[in-house]
Amino acid sequence: MLVGLFLPIAIRPGIIAERRWTVLVAMHHSSSLSRNKDFAYASGRYQLACYKEEIEANLRTPGMDGFQLLDLHDYLGQGTALVGLLDAFWEEKGYVTAKDFRRFNNTTVPLARLTKLVFASNAQLSVPVEVAHFGERQLENVAASWRIVDASERVQMEGKFPARALPIGKNIPLGTINTELSKLPAPARYKIVVGLDGTEFQNDWDLYVYPATTPVEPKSVLVTSSWVAARERLAAGGKVLYTPRKADLDWRSPPLDWVPVFWNRLMNPAWGRMLGMWIDDKHPALKQFPTENYNGWQWTEIVRGARAVNLDNLPRELQPIVQPIDDWNRNYKLGLVFEANVGRGKLMVAAADLATDLDNRIAARQLRRSLLSYMDSAEFDPKTALTRGQIESLFFDTRIMKRLGATASAPGDAANVIDGDPNTFWIAGDPRAASRQNQELTISFPNAVPFSGLVIMPRQNHREHEGDIREYTIQISSDGTNWTEVKRGELISTFDPQTIAFGKNVVAKFIKITSLSGFGSDKTTALADVAVIYTGPKLPDSDEELEYKRSKAASPDIDEGVAPEDRKPKKP
Repeated sequence: MLVGLFLPIAIRPGIIAERRWTVLVAMHHSSSLSRNKDFAYASGRYQLACYKEEIEANLRTPGMDGFQLLDLHDYLGQGTALVGLLDAFWEEKGYVTAKDFRRFNNTTVPLARLTKLVFASNAQLSVPVEVAHFGERQLENVAASWRIVDASERVQMEGKFPARALPIGKNIPLGTINTELSKLPAPARYKIVVGLDGTEFQNDWDLYVYPATTPVEPKSVLVTSSWVAARERLAAGGKVLYTPRKADLDWRSPPLDWVPVFWNRLMNPAWGRMLGMWIDDKHPALKQFPTENYNGWQWTEIVRGARAVNLDNLPRELQPIVQPIDDWNRNYKLGLVFEANVGRGKLMVAAADLATDLDNRIAARQLRRSLLSYMDSAEFDPKTALTRGQIESLFFDTRIMKRLGATASAPGDAANVIDGDPNTFWIAGDPRAASRQNQELTISFPNAVPFSGLVIMPRQNHREHEGDIREYTIQISSDGTNWTEVKRGELISTFDPQTIAFGKNVVAKFIKITSLSGFGSDKTTALADVAVIYTGPKLPDSDEELEYKRSKAASPDIDEGVAPEDRKPKKP
């Protein structure tokens, strides 16, 4: 929530209207210079949408009499906080005008109580409308009207509310918009516009209307979450809509979120998050999924719980149709939707759930419909070729430890280190101890497992990399009593996964990882995940998914000097 931290500015409704700012801004982050302006604009519009939601929620909430913003401009005093609507010099960034901003932050603001923005075309729209008014005096005999306009600003529907007095305060009812959405062409993007007649006070909200019917899907396209099935169809020259299971992507493909990174990833680290998405809204794959070139709210149910695909190691010319924007400190090239030729086949990858509960997930259903319609047409003509090996380089079975029946033992929550979820972690050691103690983590399997190394995922949520392992040894055993060292070395302090290759194949029922040293004065040891690089017989394909837990960034300003067992939220 972008309120009430460093350099707070107390703002009463309307104060922004008293400043003459014309255009406000965008953050600079890009995985390539060619996308720089696109990313700045798309991330800025996403940031603006979040400000609008927060401010309107405040204005709709009874008894809430104002709010604080971190600042209206970027703050460079501690790390890099590109959270402002203006840059560090209080100059415009280029994605919103002061006039537009005053629509939802002014002395008088029309407000709609929309519980959702995505509707099926057979739905009845019923939206209570109210006003927050903090002008100098009560307004008398004010008439208000509403209209629904399409992407070209043509009025599709309209109506009026009865005239009334507007006393100073909030939650002043105007009336309710009631209409049948079947009267509107679909699929289409609209805006609901509410204004006080004869005044500057207007506000608007996006509205997305999609067909209510479930389409008959083309038989020419295979839709699958199994790469084995996808690979076979591609080899035969077929078309595949591939929706990879989250657990099949390696840990360099981060989860997405529906709010932006706060501050930046160094100050508030986390495995996932994003700064919005750049969308090729003119691409024929999205012809039946009307969208802006940035992620409007219709994308929320699509990105919720999804993981983007890390495209850093694929050919540079591969340009995603939908590209999540990573934090500039990490700057991964990410893809949510992209296409390619693979051998004789044509591949569309959509790294989102386009299969579950589509009767209720209307936007996901419509995106699936749009992609399949495009793939069934002559327009489906990817420009970039990928090899099967390049696609397979994106994968790592992050469920492998569970599938092999692994258990872990060590002081603390050792089970977190084999759950496949980097948002959970194991930590051991006392930060207040006089000296650092070596920590041992033992992993056991019900049967001997062949493997050629380990993938280590460091803890993801601590600014100072608390618990990072420097020197280590790895031992294996067949009985848990007699141990053989197979690797000794050093890791670096990073958030990225690290591969420890043995240079040979080994077989063991037990693995012991010993942390011999850390970095600086840190006396703790932490790991998010450990997984074997499995070299045994192919395991049965699995439809099981992982649901990643939420992870809160840990700040040394709060946690320093607190024992690991005490680092839990306190009950109020």
